[in-house]
Amino acid sequence: MNNLLKFTIGIFLSLGVAWLAFVVGSRAQFGDLSPSPERLDEDGNIPVDADLFPHPLSGLAEQGSKEYLSLGCMTCHTQQVRMVDAGFDVERGWGSRPSVARDYIHQEHVMLGNTRIGPDLANVGNRHTDLEWLHQHLFEPQSVVPLSLCPPSPFLYDEVDSFSDKAITIIDDNNISRYIVPSIRAKRLVSYLSSLHQDYELPEMAFVIDPEDSIVSSETDVPSTEPDQSQISLPSWLSDQIASGKEIYMKAAPGGGLCFTCHQPNGEGLAGQFPPLAGSDWVLGDKERLIKISIHGLMGEIVVNGVTYNNVMAPPGIPPGSLTDQQIADVLTYIRNDWGNSASAVTSFEVSAVRTKLKGRAPMQMFTAAELNAEEK
Repeated sequence: MNNLLKFTIGIFLSLGVAWLAFVVGSRAQFGDLSPSPERLDEDGNIPVDADLFPHPLSGLAEQGSKEYLSLGCMTCHTQQVRMVDAGFDVERGWGSRPSVARDYIHQEHVMLGNTRIGPDLANVGNRHTDLEWLHQHLFEPQSVVPLSLCPPSPFLYDEVDSFSDKAITIIDDNNISRYIVPSIRAKRLVSYLSSLHQDYELPEMAFVIDPEDSIVSSETDVPSTEPDQSQISLPSWLSDQIASGKEIYMKAAPGGGLCFTCHQPNGEGLAGQFPPLAGSDWVLGDKERLIKISIHGLMGEIVVNGVTYNNVMAPPGIPPGSLTDQQIADVLTYIRNDWGNSASAVTSFEVSAVRTKLKGRAPMQMFTAAELNAEEK
């Protein structure tokens, strides 16, 4: 009986601590956030007549957010420009600054998303101010972005025989015109998309680059699986490193990594045999762990995105383990920034530092996932 009482008290204490940490703690950090001016006065107060951000959505845009949610758009798109040290979202033109919690205070459903099969949409309203372009993209994405993977949504439109003041003209590859009339659902969704912009500064987050420089063309809607488009708006040094890494990844000769044979050119791996690199928690996670695998290889069971694999990965290179520090840095930077991945670059100095730490390890002494996870802890 005494032990039962202690057990019950322990359960309630555990639940209480968890509640304090996750509910009360979050409330203390973010619960009282309110619209703010771009700059506070010298006393930390809101200046009189200052414009407050973010602005609330219009009624039509609010209805459009529900359409966005119901259509599953957040499956392929995020709405969060990440911190500069976590990736290259700003350099890609997805925003002029990282997103912060205050940006979402007016949203009933905060649709941050978790994959980037398509571009981030936190500032799509800045990039595409032409509403007809947005309608055409919804109706038939490939008519404006030929390589887009976005599925068309013709059910949101009525196709008519002739042009009217309510119709939008679609011109196909054969220069044949078609005319579509948006439904109320389409108008709601476009209103919502056009309202997505974080083009204001906040006291806690200033612009990283000039907002005009972060507005890029509609070509950024081409998925990053297309090599010629994956480097749009990236700094030249990063573009060069990604291009070099892609060559190493695909090369089946000395100086190459032969990576594509197992992980496939699209980064999807082979089901049940070799894990994917696209969206992989290992690829996007700790860089040192990734470098260790690239230097010495990996063997045994590994869980990637919740799926267990059991195979052997020799250290990349022909012969195995022959890649230089710069080549490893390039190929890792590439896999962390293609197929929808977006993460910080890997430098040759980081690879060299890890190689120095592993100096006493035998060249083909492969790591196991258990060993790497234990070291990380």
